[in-house]
Amino acid sequence: MPQVLLTGASGRLGSHLRAWFAARGRAVLATDIVVAEDGGAVEIADLADRSAVDRLMAQDISAVIHFGGMSKEAGWQTVLDANIVGAYNIFEAARKAGVKRVVFASSYHVQGMYPLDAAPIGPGDAYRPDSLYGVSKAFGETLSRLYFDKFGIECLAIRICTAGNPGTPREARLWCNRDDLAGLVERGLDMPDLGHRTVFGISSNPNAFYVNTPDPELGWAPQHSSTELGQPDPHASLDPNDPRHLYTGGVFANWGHFDDN
Repeated sequence: MPQVLLTGASGRLGSHLRAWFAARGRAVLATDIVVAEDGGAVEIADLADRSAVDRLMAQDISAVIHFGGMSKEAGWQTVLDANIVGAYNIFEAARKAGVKRVVFASSYHVQGMYPLDAAPIGPGDAYRPDSLYGVSKAFGETLSRLYFDKFGIECLAIRICTAGNPGTPREARLWCNRDDLAGLVERGLDMPDLGHRTVFGISSNPNAFYVNTPDPELGWAPQHSSTELGQPDPHASLDPNDPRHLYTGGVFANWGHFDDN
């Protein structure tokens, strides 16, 4: 029976996606480098190990949801292995196995070095990564473009914004409700003629730093807004003297090189 390969399935977002698809009866092969805290069935594999990825991709895979890898800044070797080598292994193993669709978890940090007064930023604006992590996600996006243009692997690259509970007005402007994100992932799997698309994974928040270009063919719109949370208030002004408010990437833009630590 064809199944979707979900990487990063033990993480917060991966766990939510496992539950989302289980409730809808979709067959999922879940994988991660660590076991799931909720005890869910997750096959252990290191995405930097090409042979392990090939074994996963050989299990009657119809599409890939690639949420595996590092989700924060780290030293170069860690980012290289987890996010760059891992992404290459996913796309190349998919090509070899004849898998024709990938939903790729990118990040708003590919554009995190824009000054706050340049917002709102659109998905077509130039890359301005704020970290090695942001660079790795820009690499994954451009790799996905190559594999679409040259090898016909369709891809939805989702620049995920703040998917956890927001703790500040800044984060409330960037919030992405996890059901909004899951619905976007599902649309990436099911949309006919997906092609290659880049979309911000962000809910309908006031004062958002990132805004999507209208895409009626995609047929997805967020159903939630951070205003429904009550606090923190996305309408609240941001202290211009706070270094987190200099750039759209927040603290990622303020950190130095992690290999210097």
